[in-house]
Amino acid sequence: MKRTILSEWIKLRTILSHKILVAGAFLFPFVVVTLAATFGSVPDGPTDGAEMAEFVMGMSVVTAMLLGVVTAIGLTSEYTHNTIRPTYAATPSRLRVIISKIVVSTAVALVAAALTVSAAFLSGSTIYNSRGGNTHLGDPKTVTVLECAIVLSGLVSWFGFGMGLLIRNSPTTVSLLLLWPLLIEGLITVFLGLLNWDGAAKYLPYQAAIAASTRTPGTDELGRPGGQILFACVGLALIAIGTWLDGRRDA
Repeated sequence: MKRTILSEWIKLRTILSHKILVAGAFLFPFVVVTLAATFGSVPDGPTDGAEMAEFVMGMSVVTAMLLGVVTAIGLTSEYTHNTIRPTYAATPSRLRVIISKIVVSTAVALVAAALTVSAAFLSGSTIYNSRGGNTHLGDPKTVTVLECAIVLSGLVSWFGFGMGLLIRNSPTTVSLLLLWPLLIEGLITVFLGLLNWDGAAKYLPYQAAIAASTRTPGTDELGRPGGQILFACVGLALIAIGTWLDGRRDA
């Protein structure tokens, strides 16, 4: 298993597109938070660490999506270019390969998200406090929000990996991964509203996980850790179904 994990790590870190996506995932929230802290109006800005953390969390949604894309294309590109065949030839146990890919992609997503969230919060709070603000990590809710931002990246990676196993096509998988929270769940929410089933919208997995990452989830939301658990179950279900189908498909 160690050799398989090392092999998957080498694959992931040697592809240029992965490096570009990880760099973008880091730079987007870091630059936006830094610029907002530098040029924003202090009286109208975050008044405590929790508000700064929520701002970082909002920007980190993009980080989670880009890291999810890294996971998705890291898997689907192997099917597209038929490099999955020598992988399965070297390791006949497909389950071992899939588990190794999940371990590596999840670890990369969590570490990259942790570095991004920490750097963005540190940069934003340092600059903001130098201008007369008052943000710090003293409030436990601040740490919780930042932790939720990191967990979200791992969950999105599971979601992207599961869809990749099912679809096996990079453009389609990436499109669905990006459109799911932006368009698909939005349309489902509208449809549920037309049926007067507004309460059912809180069970939409992507939005439930994002809503649970705020400082104080609303009463009409699943909250913590319900939102994260729901999203995790959906991601694991996709992975389980994809793994089952993968064992019955040609490489």
